[in-house]
Amino acid sequence: MDKYRLVEEKVIGAPGFDRSSADAKPANTSTGGTMEDICVVRITPQARPRSCITTAMNILESGSNHVELRAMGKAINKAVTIAEILKRKMPLHQITTLSSCEIVNVYEPLEEGLDTVVNQHYVSCLTITLSRDLTCIDVNDKGYQPPLEIQPGQPVDYNTGKIVAAS
Repeated sequence: MDKYRLVEEKVIGAPGFDRSSADAKPANTSTGGTMEDICVVRITPQARPRSCITTAMNILESGSNHVELRAMGKAINKAVTIAEILKRKMPLHQITTLSSCEIVNVYEPLEEGLDTVVNQHYVSCLTITLSRDLTCIDVNDKGYQPPLEIQPGQPVDYNTGKIVAAS
């Protein structure tokens, strides 16, 4: 593909998964109805897990009750790991949604005489919604997971009541 340049890239079938947003950068999106603003953290293969965790923690500590982690393709395992780390830091309800989207890339030739190339492929998309409370969470959703419970023998910070990470 040395003789072509990318002209257009479309993500079809996955709302909110456009590639124009930056890595791990919160973007407030209003979903309408009675639901309050949900803050979104986009997780990419290049994103550092620590910065994504810090961003999500800051969103939750700034007064928002919800944070949404979104990932596509190879970043899905990173999103699951980040969600599990966040759930161990604070009690969070979780809803996981898995979907598929089509990515269409259009390449133009750099030399004359070559045709335009259109590349289509499908990618898995994952959305993990983490919430402090049940106001906008459907517990009957098939992707619902309740907060983790503190188990006996697990180290806990008694000043805050939170589980301390094992060293």
